[in-house]
Amino acid sequence: MRKIAIVGGGQSGLQLGLGLLQNNYEVTIVSNRTPEQILSGRVTSSQFMFHDSLQNERDLGINFWEEECPITEGIAFTIPGSDKTKALFWEAKLDGYGQSIDQRVKFAGWMKEFAKRGGNLVIKDAGPQDVDGYAESHDLVLVAAGKGEINRMFERDAEKSPFDQPMRALALTYVKNMVPREPFTAVSFNLVPGVGEYFVFPALTTTGVCEIMVFEGVPGGPMDCWNDVNVHAARRGTLPQCRIDRRQWNPGGQIPADGAQADLQTALGRSGARHGRCGCN
Repeated sequence: MRKIAIVGGGQSGLQLGLGLLQNNYEVTIVSNRTPEQILSGRVTSSQFMFHDSLQNERDLGINFWEEECPITEGIAFTIPGSDKTKALFWEAKLDGYGQSIDQRVKFAGWMKEFAKRGGNLVIKDAGPQDVDGYAESHDLVLVAAGKGEINRMFERDAEKSPFDQPMRALALTYVKNMVPREPFTAVSFNLVPGVGEYFVFPALTTTGVCEIMVFEGVPGGPMDCWNDVNVHAARRGTLPQCRIDRRQWNPGGQIPADGAQADLQTALGRSGARHGRCGCN
């Protein structure tokens, strides 16, 4: 039986490992965190997924949370105008619905399923020397790590990616008690020239159904305002400042209800050429 080692227990590594098990490979996945550490850790992404990506999970039999997670029926796009008007707006339903399931829920569950199906799960913060070791004992080694020291093995190719600095200042929060969007659920995409982008859409997290608010600010612009934010304080409180700013950047759009809470799940970061945690698949 051919032996495959995968360094990285995320969206790509776990799906690949589970698929290889289905095809009778002997598979080892190396993760730097246990399922329990992932589940209790910080939020990592907005992780919205469209129909084709969801179908991959169905085909592998790992769509464990599909019935529990709210569906997103469409896309709405807005460019705000002056005086809180809309310079451009359109909305449309998707051919197949999308979903966002907290990666902490998915990865922790998939890791346990991988071990249950006979995979070898190794908890270790692997480095370049470990890759060399697995190469000697396995037929193939794949690195599917999102970040960390091991990624220094793969330098950016300037011809294919000219960006060597962060392109956005990111912030996201998982929120309860949002005003429901009408006439259908959607990824509400708001583009503010010179400022950045703001998204909101329904999701499933560790504490149940929520909405995810994602802010992507142009560096140095008015939405690049997260450096002095105390994440721990933001997790405990309501969202007054966020609410004010979002009314400006999202005229007539979905807003938090009075007393909306950040549900103890907030993340800050910067998106550059090599990292980007607020993505769609």
